[in-house]
Amino acid sequence: MLAKYCHEDDANGGRYMLSYGKKYYLKGGKPYDSVWDVPAIAATSKEHVGYPTQNPIALLQRIILASSNVDDIVFDPFCGFATTCVAADGLDREWTGIDVSEKAAQLVVDRIDQSKGIFCDVIHRRDIPQRTDLGPIPRYNCARNKVQLYGQQRGHCKTCNVHFEIRHLEVDHIIARSKGGTDQLSNLELLC
Repeated sequence: MLAKYCHEDDANGGRYMLSYGKKYYLKGGKPYDSVWDVPAIAATSKEHVGYPTQNPIALLQRIILASSNVDDIVFDPFCGFATTCVAADGLDREWTGIDVSEKAAQLVVDRIDQSKGIFCDVIHRRDIPQRTDLGPIPRYNCARNKVQLYGQQRGHCKTCNVHFEIRHLEVDHIIARSKGGTDQLSNLELLC
């Protein structure tokens, strides 16, 4: 970053720092330590996708270059529209992006595909990672699971929301085992 601190006042009567020809006016007389002069994304730019929290690729590239090396892995746990993933991919970094939204996951694949074309090798994982620190998982309909679910649901059936005594409720899977669901408590519910 090339920056020059000007001690003299300009025509507007304020001290400023000059960076790439742009003036940054100083508050309280203290100069900035550094300024990253990254232009905003114009609405007409090819890079603009309309995602509300989209950052310029130039900003993410600068962060990635400053904090990683070629062949390192860049991790973005809230990847949104994949700007970090695209920037990392373009800088020869491996990358992993995670987002709770299925739409975001598809947007990542589409955006990488646009930048790499037929050479796209995105692996889109759809399986839900399971915890391995819980020890053996008890059978889904065991008494312990039923009691815990009864407390979590406050005795209400998940389908009809009517309150029942525990003996009138059955433990069931949210995602069936045949479709990849597990017997973990997070995939169970009580139904009447």
